[in-house]
Amino acid sequence: MKKALCLLLVLISSIPLWGTAQNAASPQKSTDITGNELVRMLKGSTYDHDRALSYIGRIYGKNINHGNAPDSGMLDGFAEILENYLFTTDRKWDVPAEGLVTEALKDAPAMISAQEIIWKTAYKAAQVYFSEPTPKNAEKLFLALPEEGAFIYLAEGEARVIDLIFDYTAEGRSKNLSVLEKNIEAGEPHAVDVGFRLIHLTDGATAEILLYILGRFADNHPRLFLQKLLAHLGKPGSSLSWRLDNILLMITAWGEIPEAGNDPVKIKEIRNARFAFRIKALESVGDPDLKEIRDRCLSILKKKR
Repeated sequence: MKKALCLLLVLISSIPLWGTAQNAASPQKSTDITGNELVRMLKGSTYDHDRALSYIGRIYGKNINHGNAPDSGMLDGFAEILENYLFTTDRKWDVPAEGLVTEALKDAPAMISAQEIIWKTAYKAAQVYFSEPTPKNAEKLFLALPEEGAFIYLAEGEARVIDLIFDYTAEGRSKNLSVLEKNIEAGEPHAVDVGFRLIHLTDGATAEILLYILGRFADNHPRLFLQKLLAHLGKPGSSLSWRLDNILLMITAWGEIPEAGNDPVKIKEIRNARFAFRIKALESVGDPDLKEIRDRCLSILKKKR
């Protein structure tokens, strides 16, 4: 969730939940929906999602007035936690949604506090690692970063951690990332674990440079790459599973090949050489227990090179 969620909820709180007015024969109130309908809206289009957030915001505001909700500064965290809670619980939600939201508010302070502790712990572990980048501190950072699928929210805390790790300056340099990159390139196992753990916490240009670093790691340590890849893949729907193509095919940082200049022939030659090197590196791994994941990687490379 973005920081602008509070403002969004205020701005759209006056919008009727339903797009058309209810007629006299159907005096349904805007809050008269079930938990199932709220989940459907949260999973729906941007318009439906915004209506759901507006609905949650109105109930939140009503409970603040009665002293039954955390202060308005916790609204962002509560909305995110509630959304995840509705998606992951086994409980049936064919009951009035307002009661469910009100019920969840009782535990909101404790849930939000738990999330704040997660991100504060991860931030501190990152600070320690970058001041003293030992394997032991890399392991502590890896363990402090939340696993994919864990109950992880509060975007501000997550952003602080990512900004610390990918600490780009105005000139585009990143001291901390360079430390992590150096240790990954050296094949330090716990630093590699941190790299793989960060995949589901990054996107855009930040994710691209991370995927590029992991791709180069595959070139120089193909056996360890396959071992770590197998350990981190998890269930088929994980972000690592669908980003495996990106790791293997990321042979340039942000699409740049400085040594080729603007010469299209050189660019093609260098790209082909890098793909060939990566394929050869992975083909060199003959461990029977890594054959399946190795062949999967080679198939991706040979099809899309």
